[in-house]
Amino acid sequence: HQPRLLFLDEPTTGLDPQSRAYMWDEIRRLRQEGMTVFLTTHYLEEADALCDRIAIIDHGWVVAEGTPADLKREIAGDVVTLGISRTRVAEAAQALEGAPYLRNSEKLDAGLRLYVDHGASAMPQIMRALDATGVEFDSVELHRPSLDDVFLAKTGRSLREDAA
Repeated sequence: HQPRLLFLDEPTTGLDPQSRAYMWDEIRRLRQEGMTVFLTTHYLEEADALCDRIAIIDHGWVVAEGTPADLKREIAGDVVTLGISRTRVAEAAQALEGAPYLRNSEKLDAGLRLYVDHGASAMPQIMRALDATGVEFDSVELHRPSLDDVFLAKTGRSLREDAA
């Protein structure tokens, strides 16, 4: 039996790391043999590693579709995540509003997620803007966009919030 199409619904949920790696290898092997594998997963790093094309579905609607690289490219630039006291998040967002290096921002429970063109040059400006308003931050993280960032940008929320 060699089907041309195989549907896998969250095949690695609950697996230990060794079994998960084996499953990933098996999916890659099937694809190399020419089988089309339709995979549903909440593990976006898994989708990034295994899939040629991705569709992000939110409340039954496809909100984004493309290759992993194309989807991440849509959210060009870098992501800066700031840990800020919950009582100061709104003040920090206001201090950064309209900054020329800022593409978009999202308020988090205890911080801000900032989408910027160039993280290395934006971070000092972010720190100066917050310092000028007296807003202190607990942590700062800089990273390239991931499929998690694509999901958040396209749906406006995290998977954890969906589950709640």
